[in-house]
Amino acid sequence: MDPLYRMYVALRARLLQRRRIRWFLVEARRRVYAIWAVWGRLIGFCPCCSVRSIQEAPAMVESAADSGTRAPAAQPIKSLEELSDRTLLLSPKHEFLKSSVPLTVNFRSKRPQLLVCHDFKGGYQEDKWVQGKEGMEGYVLWHWHLVDVFVYFSHSLVTIPPPGWINAAHKHGVPVLGTFITEWAHGASVCRSLLASAEICCMYASRLAELAFEFGFDGWLINIENEVDMKDLPRLHLFVQHLRQCMQSQSPNPLVIWYDAVTEEGRLDWQNCLNEKNRFFFGDSDGLFTNYSWSEYMAESSANVAGERAPEVYMGVDVFGRNTFGGGGWNCNKALKVARKAKVSAALFAPGWVFETNQPPSFEVAQTRWWKTIQDCWPVGRFSPMRLPFFTDFNRGCGARVSVEGNVVSTQPWFNLSCQNMQPILKVTAQPQNSLEVNMSHEAAYGGGSCLRISGSEDTLGLVLLYESYVPVKGNRFHVSHSVLELDNLNICLALHVQMDSSRFLVLLADEEAFIDVPPNLQSCVVKRSEPISESSGMWLVRKHILELGACTITQIHAAVYSHELDVQKLMSLFEDNDNQITSKLSTQENNFLNKVLLGHLRISTEPEHDRDLPKIVFEGCQSEWTQLSETSKSVSLTLRWGLLQSHVSNGNCQWVQYHVYVTKDEDSRGSSSVSRSDPEFLGVAVSQAFVVQDLLVPNSCNTLNFHVQAHCACGLPGVLSPACSVDVSRSTHQDWGSGSDPSQLLLSEHAV
Repeated sequence: MDPLYRMYVALRARLLQRRRIRWFLVEARRRVYAIWAVWGRLIGFCPCCSVRSIQEAPAMVESAADSGTRAPAAQPIKSLEELSDRTLLLSPKHEFLKSSVPLTVNFRSKRPQLLVCHDFKGGYQEDKWVQGKEGMEGYVLWHWHLVDVFVYFSHSLVTIPPPGWINAAHKHGVPVLGTFITEWAHGASVCRSLLASAEICCMYASRLAELAFEFGFDGWLINIENEVDMKDLPRLHLFVQHLRQCMQSQSPNPLVIWYDAVTEEGRLDWQNCLNEKNRFFFGDSDGLFTNYSWSEYMAESSANVAGERAPEVYMGVDVFGRNTFGGGGWNCNKALKVARKAKVSAALFAPGWVFETNQPPSFEVAQTRWWKTIQDCWPVGRFSPMRLPFFTDFNRGCGARVSVEGNVVSTQPWFNLSCQNMQPILKVTAQPQNSLEVNMSHEAAYGGGSCLRISGSEDTLGLVLLYESYVPVKGNRFHVSHSVLELDNLNICLALHVQMDSSRFLVLLADEEAFIDVPPNLQSCVVKRSEPISESSGMWLVRKHILELGACTITQIHAAVYSHELDVQKLMSLFEDNDNQITSKLSTQENNFLNKVLLGHLRISTEPEHDRDLPKIVFEGCQSEWTQLSETSKSVSLTLRWGLLQSHVSNGNCQWVQYHVYVTKDEDSRGSSSVSRSDPEFLGVAVSQAFVVQDLLVPNSCNTLNFHVQAHCACGLPGVLSPACSVDVSRSTHQDWGSGSDPSQLLLSEHAV
């Protein structure tokens, strides 16, 4: 063995022995990393995994603390035995870990791609809770329009993406990959078992493909970061090839990406590019994710070696800046510019750096600024949305409250990535300049927990680009609705950029009473007034439009903002300026503009809202666990399960993707034989047809619990609240109650039919 390599192995072992101590000594960790960075340049090792392992300690402690909870949580597979035995697929958790949103639009493009590898505090943090968690704290990504591939990463053997990330990415047309990783001495032992025979390695590959199919994600990042015996290399190639074949048999556009670590000789030797030592693994897979210590020459040489497959080479960029080209952090754009020039793709590793390092002044502002540097050098290359129906309530997956169609149903802060809906681009063009600003706000919500807040001066006129779209409208008619909350002297109307045959024009969707000045000779703009009767939903005003334009394509969706009267001639000049420039002003901070307006939701569909079928839900029963807390109260934990009596099938391909769960409590009225029923209490959101109710507080005066489910479809329309699934509390006796006891089965006194 090379003496230099033996020295590296010894230093690595010493690092692992002392990592607990260094976890507490932050300054010492920086100095250790500095030494490792110099050493890495000499031998070309990957500093990412060794240094990140120090940061995983908090995640491991949290996982141990959470291991006893009954709330469903995403989790990795940590051994080959669990993988081969299909332990997770056969467990009761299986039904909760499935995603609910399929990837319906994803065309493999020949342009350079931007891959985002989510390595956040070791993985499985707030995002692991399938039904969400209390509190708004958690990492959220909302710049999906820049992302082509999303990888969920941890250092466990098999990393299965939580359904929240899969659902959020799929709504934006982004495929999601899990990670299969082996590392260091233990990884070498795992590989010997994995590659023991052709039959065994193909079996494990089939198991990985089965996991992707069952849980609804789209492929795998394969990261073999240890020495592999020469005799096992043919079976390693077979493992990757068979995995790719299995994925292709069950998905139209699967991805299997190989990480640059092991060479053709089986040595752990990071190449930082595509070359003769790793090109055969590149041939087995759909792409190569390179290590981070590359140069401009390596990017160009990788493109030359790949030839027509150059966009399938992802040059790694570690956002934490550990021995990475460009330095990472706020300088990631330097590496991306070089990759773009070489016509290869790029892979951003750990963009949660913005959150983890508490970049000032706040996560909201810092995240927007950081992604602005990415957008300036890596332009948007795909359209979103691309089909109807289209719906967004600008929900980011967290909020200070929960709203449904403008009505607040819960005042508890929450975090649930499955609730995120399609996020806007938010490019601003205004006159005068800097007179208009756009931010996401949690102060109110039409649906979910957030809305779009637009602020401006008294004389502002502006366009906010919400979406770069390519939505073909095949019928003669389509419906558009949106909700607004006008707080001050600022008005808003939607503006659709439409292409019909060879002509392009702007359709302004204005309020019936809006003041709009349209020159008679202006042919490139059409004004459509809203229906005579607008609806009120809570504080929100819902405007609805019916457009009969014939066959056309919606290519852009804007919000037009003005103070008093809308001057269409000036608006069209702004639209042309926005159309011709590369970038527009993007809001990254809040000014004290007095005039504000809130945009709550946007829906475009070929079907009128009132014609949609609503599902009928049948409860399938469950069992309950009771705990006596005091003389006046107790708690219950149970799992609700239900099915749809009538499937929802519509011409708009809209499907039920979420279920809101509520409970009402029946109590005996004092001094009366009558029973009073409480208002519905919001319990949470399910993405599967099951929901765990945990430690629900029940007063002793309550005699019946009534659970209700409300289905929500992908176009944002809620179904009716189901009839009750009732639990007869009086049938349980005090002597049966105890900590964790299970004295009674759930009594269903009423089913939804």
